[in-house]
Amino acid sequence: MSKEHDSSTPYSAVISWDAEAGVWYVSETNYPGLVAEADTQQGLVRKINSLVVELCDANAHLVRRDRARGAVPIQLTVHPVDGSGRPQPLA
Repeated sequence: MSKEHDSSTPYSAVISWDAEAGVWYVSETNYPGLVAEADTQQGLVRKINSLVVELCDANAHLVRRDRARGAVPIQLTVHPVDGSGRPQPLA
């Protein structure tokens, strides 16, 4: 049986570039069930925002909500890109 997320640790997700597939994707996360990819960083952020809302309902027993706003905060980190603005390959 899973328990609710530890409220002392914020939800987070790292988005990275997959040069072979040509997409941005969620490479790391502690948010239950969050798996996504998109052609652009902005598209992926929009998709993550939408999915988090949907996953809140599906994972209500696992997800801590800010009861005042009905929101679930999530910190996004973007894998670095090089000086030309192109994503750096993952090591």
